[in-house]
Amino acid sequence: MTETLEKAFREAAKLPGEDQEVFGSFILDELVFRAAVREGIVAADRGEVTPLEDVKKLISKWASK
Repeated sequence: MTETLEKAFREAAKLPGEDQEVFGSFILDELVFRAAVREGIVAADRGEVTPLEDVKKLISKWASK
C-alpha cells in the first residue's frame, strides 16, 4: 500500500462512522470505475469496439425512454 493511501485511511479512520461509510463507498465506486475503464482499454486494444454509428443509435434509443 502506498504512503498516500495509508494516510487517506488514517484520516478516514478519524471520521464519524457515517462519513466513513460515504468515504468507503466513494473509494469502492472509484475502484470499480477504474477497473471497467482498464477493461475497456484492453478490449479496444484487441479490436473489440462498437462502431460510432451504432453507439449514436444506442444513445438515441436510451434518450427516448
